[in-house]
Amino acid sequence: MLLACARPAISGGQCVLVDGREAYEHLSKCDARAAASLARPRTAFFGSGDGHLGQVITVTGSGRVRIRMRQDDLVRFSPLIQPHLEQWKTALDTHRHVLRLGTGQGYVLDNHRWLHGRRPFRGPRQCWRALGEPAFALPDGFEARHDIAAELTAGGRR
Repeated sequence: MLLACARPAISGGQCVLVDGREAYEHLSKCDARAAASLARPRTAFFGSGDGHLGQVITVTGSGRVRIRMRQDDLVRFSPLIQPHLEQWKTALDTHRHVLRLGTGQGYVLDNHRWLHGRRPFRGPRQCWRALGEPAFALPDGFEARHDIAAELTAGGRR
C-alpha cells in the first residue's frame, strides 16, 4: 500500500503505523496461548454486512504470518478471543509509530505486515492511497520464529 499526503489537516490526522511482526513477537513472548487464540479461524468479522470472517493472526501453509486488525466499529470479535484483546492492544501500542506527513510526504508498506490508520483530524486533509502488487515477488506476510509458528498452527486448529 502507498499513501501520499497532498494536504495535511489543520490539526490531527497523524498516520499511525504498527509493525505487525514486532507486535506478534511481543505477544508471543508474553503469552503464546493468547497469540494462538488470536489465530483461531472464524473469530473476527471485519467489515459490514458482506465483510470478511477470519482471524487476527493467520499462519499460512508455509508457516509465514499475516496480521489483520481493526479498532473501529467495523470489527466484531468472538467471545473466544475477547480475554486476549487487551494484551494484543498493549503489544500494538508498544510498537506504534506516529507520523505527521507534510505535503508531498508518504509511505509504502506491506499490508500483510504493517497495520495502519490515522488519528482524528480537523480541517481539510487530502491523502491518496494506492493498493497494488509490486513488480517483484514479495513473500506473503512475515517469517515467524519456528516454535511460535508451530504453536499458532496447532492453536488455530483446536
